[in-house]
Amino acid sequence: MNLEGRKNNIYYDQTGKQILVGDLLKVYHFGKGNRTQYMYHVAVMEETQDFPVMAARCYTKDKPHYRLYVLCDNEQRVYKTAKIIKMHDWETKRLRIKVEHQTQAGGV
Repeated sequence: MNLEGRKNNIYYDQTGKQILVGDLLKVYHFGKGNRTQYMYHVAVMEETQDFPVMAARCYTKDKPHYRLYVLCDNEQRVYKTAKIIKMHDWETKRLRIKVEHQTQAGGV
């Protein structure tokens, strides 16, 4: 993703809903046996030296854990392992996209 792509802070969850600042995300962590473990992160805007970027942090911490442009580095800007479970601003009209599921190599 180039610099102009990073300045555009529009990202989507696995269902195609736009992620906004303050949303609570349920993120897949790992699976063991028949149990699936999740992490819960809040979407925040992190000020960097050049421009603000969308990041996610643990709901109990102050420092952001990761930046979304690193994880959503695909054509649709979709965070494929995250789902919005609580919307901070439910009145705002959110963008929606149809998420394309990519096939594995060889068309399988």
